[in-house]
Amino acid sequence: MKIQTTIYIYFQKYDWQNEGTYQVLSFKANDDHTRTFVREQEIEIEVPDNYDPTVQQIAALEAQKARAMSDYNNTVMDINTRISKLSALEYTA
Repeated sequence: MKIQTTIYIYFQKYDWQNEGTYQVLSFKANDDHTRTFVREQEIEIEVPDNYDPTVQQIAALEAQKARAMSDYNNTVMDINTRISKLSALEYTA
């Protein structure tokens, strides 16, 4: 299957770079002191007819789940550490 789309080509160069780079974006960005608009171009992209994003979407969700579980485990560990430290304090009145 062929898809027609518009791309926007920019040239970007930072002060610390000797040479700039060209960027291809799918949206029209604002020019600033480092990026200037070069041209707009229509292109045709070939995509497999039987393309199914399901496998990639599942992999992304699995990675998101792993990050969430890691964050949760770290938070619980921090809370348990704080509880342990408070439990170890002697109360002297």
